[in-house]
Amino acid sequence: MNAPDSETRYFIRDDDAGALTDRLKYFAETFISRGLPVSYQIIPETLTDECAAWLSDLKRMYPDLVGFGQHGLRHYMMVGGKKIWREFGPERSLDEQRSDIADGLALLNAKLAPDEPIDMFTPPQHKYDRNTLIAVAEVGHRVFSAASYPALHYRLAYGLGRTMGLSSLRHHGISHHGRMRRDVSVFELSISVAVDDGGTVRCPARTLIEKATAAATQSPVVGFMFHHQVYDEAAGRATLNAIADEMQNLGSARFALPKALMSSMLVGEI
Repeated sequence: MNAPDSETRYFIRDDDAGALTDRLKYFAETFISRGLPVSYQIIPETLTDECAAWLSDLKRMYPDLVGFGQHGLRHYMMVGGKKIWREFGPERSLDEQRSDIADGLALLNAKLAPDEPIDMFTPPQHKYDRNTLIAVAEVGHRVFSAASYPALHYRLAYGLGRTMGLSSLRHHGISHHGRMRRDVSVFELSISVAVDDGGTVRCPARTLIEKATAAATQSPVVGFMFHHQVYDEAAGRATLNAIADEMQNLGSARFALPKALMSSMLVGEI
């Protein structure tokens, strides 16, 4: 399959940052060495002081290659006495969701003290409802990132949901990737390629171009999702390096942090 069009732009999202681990360090070093920017989605309640200091230093050293976003508050909730790993959706009220999002953002701002405010939000497991979106906007986030997959059944569901004015079907979100959402005033930049699912690599290097090309048929901006904890030991690190090399072959200059892509899209540069 041919590579995506030369005008296609990309972003990389790494989810579940919190503790300072060797896997997180290696992941960051892998992409910085290739000039590929990464937006780290941080779980506020798991962010250690050590990791916050390390991430803040990294951001100061590489401001164009390191960005931050909020990944919920704790990445789980209790439903019917059972712990589930998503955190938002119709099981929770607007007030509950707003409170958790505001508390999480306050934690990140206090620990990271970035030069620019954190204004990107990623709901755990990409699950949310309209109340989640209202809360995200009210707390002050400008960028919302979930999933926008190119497969036909997803595209049909997204299109039908937008036509009906829905924000979600239960906790499954209706994507507005690459535009201001119609339901709330936030710009959506969602991932289209899940490189891994948090436990297993789903898009090895040999299929990356194919996946990126399929996603580029739906949008000029394609997002890749990673979870750094997946890439451990020699085999995992070799896999990560091969994937990063393939991304670099797409052209490092075509990658940017989500906030920069949003600005370019709003002024019509993309």
